[in-house]
Amino acid sequence: MEEHKSWVCTNTDENIWLESLELSAVELGIDDTRVSKRTLKGGRQDGVDLIEIENGDLSFCIVPTRGMGIWRGNYKGKYLGWRSPIKGPVNPAFVDLHDRGGLGFASGFDEWIVRCGLNSMGSPAEDVVIDNHGNPSMIQLTLHGKIANTPAHYVEIESKPETETITVKGEVDEAAIFMPGIRLTTAIATQRQSGKFTITDTVTNIMGSETELELLYHCNYGAPFLEDGSRLEVPIREMAPRDAHATERLDMASVYQAPTPGFVEDVFFYELAGNADNRTMAALINAAGDKAAVLRFDLSQLPYFTQWKNCAALVDGYVTAMEPCTAFPSKKPDERAAGRVIVLEPGEERRFELEIETHLGEVAVQEVVREIAEIQQGTTKVLHPGPIDKYSSS
Repeated sequence: MEEHKSWVCTNTDENIWLESLELSAVELGIDDTRVSKRTLKGGRQDGVDLIEIENGDLSFCIVPTRGMGIWRGNYKGKYLGWRSPIKGPVNPAFVDLHDRGGLGFASGFDEWIVRCGLNSMGSPAEDVVIDNHGNPSMIQLTLHGKIANTPAHYVEIESKPETETITVKGEVDEAAIFMPGIRLTTAIATQRQSGKFTITDTVTNIMGSETELELLYHCNYGAPFLEDGSRLEVPIREMAPRDAHATERLDMASVYQAPTPGFVEDVFFYELAGNADNRTMAALINAAGDKAAVLRFDLSQLPYFTQWKNCAALVDGYVTAMEPCTAFPSKKPDERAAGRVIVLEPGEERRFELEIETHLGEVAVQEVVREIAEIQQGTTKVLHPGPIDKYSSS
C-alpha cells in the first residue's frame, strides 16, 4: 500500500493553479471517497475556488479563496451549515470590510465554519498603531478581521491510504509592509466513513517585530440542528451575557426559539470547564434529542467560548454559532486591556486544533450529553446575572 499521494492545486511561488480536478476512490487509494476541485463562475461567486471532500458518509466544501474556511457540508443526508441571505461563497474582491462602519464582513458571510482574525477578530473599533514614520496613528478595525477574506497562496490535497485519511493543506498570509505579518498554515483532515473532521492550524509571526494575535472559530448552524427547542450543552465554569440586551433573555440562554422576525442577536461569553487533559466540548442538540453538532478543543489553546444566537426569520438568517476563541470578540483595545490578546515574537508560532463532529440518533446524542456532564462534574457553575467588567467591552 502506498504511504501517501498528493496533488498541488495552488502554489503562487511556482505559478501553479488548477482550475479543476477530479480524484476518484481509485486515485485516492481509499474506498468510498472522492475529492473534486472547481472554480465558480458568475455573480459574486466568480473566481471562488471550492474543494469538496467526500469520505463515504460526510462531505464538506473548503474555500481556499476565503481563507480556507468551510462553506457547507452534509452528513448522512443532514445539512451542515446555515442558510444565509447571501448567495455565496463570495469572492473577497466583492467585500468591502469597511462598509457600514466596519461591518462589511457580513456581506460575504455564509460559511459553516469561518475563522475570525488574525491580528484582530472582534467588533469594529478604533485602535492605535505605529505608522511607517514611527508615530502613533489611529486606525479603524473591522468586524472579525481579514483572514476570512484573504485567499490562500498554497493549497495541496493529500491522501494516506494506510490510515484512510484525506487532508487538505493550505497557507494564507495576512501581511503587508509596515503592518503585521501573520501566516496561517492549516491542515483539514477526515477519515473514511467518519462523522468528523479536524482542523489543525499553526499561526506564525513571519515578520521581524512582535505582533498581536486574535483567533476565533465561528461555527455556524441552522436547521436541522437549530430549531424551536434546540439547546446548547456546554460544561460551564463561568458565564455572563455580553450586554443589557442579552441579559433580558439570560434565563433562555441555552434554549433556542423558532425563527422570529425582528429578533436582535444575543451573545453570551463563557469560560468552560475541562477534563483532566484540559480538553472540553460544546454541543448544539435539536429539540428531539436525536441530532448533535459537536466541537472538541483544548482550553490551553482556545480558553474562551462565545455563543451567538440569531433566531431571526429564515430569510434574514436563522443561525447560531459556537465560537471557541483566544479572546472574546469585543473591541480589541478592551481585550488587550484585559490581557487576552496574544503577543507573538518574531518567528513565534501557536498551534490550534478543533474537532468538528456530527452525531445522529438518540443513543449517540445521549453519550455526548453524558460526556459533557462528566466534564462538568466537580466544577461549580458561576452564572452572572448581567455583564461583568472582565468580559464585556466598554
